[in-house]
Amino acid sequence: MIPFTKAHGNGNDFVLFDAEHCPDLIRDPDFIQRVCDRHKGVGADAVVIISPSEKSGVDFALDYYNADGSWETLCANGTRCAVAFYGRRKGVSGKVIVQTGAGKHEAELLPDGQVRLQILPPCHVAGMMEVCGFRGRHVDSGAPHFATEVDELNEELVARNGPPIRYHDAFKPRGVNVNFYQRLDPHTLKVITYEKGVEAVMLSCASGSTAACFEAASSGGMTSPVRIINPGGELLVEFDREWQNVAVTGPAVLLFDSQLPDDF
Repeated sequence: MIPFTKAHGNGNDFVLFDAEHCPDLIRDPDFIQRVCDRHKGVGADAVVIISPSEKSGVDFALDYYNADGSWETLCANGTRCAVAFYGRRKGVSGKVIVQTGAGKHEAELLPDGQVRLQILPPCHVAGMMEVCGFRGRHVDSGAPHFATEVDELNEELVARNGPPIRYHDAFKPRGVNVNFYQRLDPHTLKVITYEKGVEAVMLSCASGSTAACFEAASSGGMTSPVRIINPGGELLVEFDREWQNVAVTGPAVLLFDSQLPDDF
């Protein structure tokens, strides 16, 4: 049997595997697709695999796989859930260091059950551009994002316009996650993301929310901390003036533990 834990951050849900107690099968793209299938599998946006790290000063390593089986550098919601899993498994609290595909990240298990994750400084990959009628910028916040501001934001707008931007020639061959955001006040953004690899409108995307916050702040009018309203809940993004110290805080809920047959 293959043990796993189901978890979510603001409704962005994951199947977590501990590599020390699982076969290599858990990294197979076909297996990941079957696990994430919401009708015939466990159902999830992605798979997160936790394994021992060979790097000094790192508590554990993390690999993130989208529902289509593709590997991605970072998922901030998934990383926060993995930190909660590690904390429960090892009986630890406070700060831990995680090695991801985007580099090392410090995280902190907070007394209220939330997890605060340090994000590597975001950067603009390209200048202002117009894609499919939406003006925005390509932002790297550990994963690739296109952040664009709209006057009125809803899920229908994202479902209709997210896919053409995600597959646009400007972002080939890797593709891009698409983050639409609306300013509500200098400390509040509404953000809805269309995520590549999941190919759906997300209840939450923490790295995308951070990318949208970075883009909104870059054009002026946003002050740390910023409350991010996602369809699935809220996140808090904190940053300094130079965006060298960045953190995103939000819930990381471990829902249940179960097992899959090894011939799943």
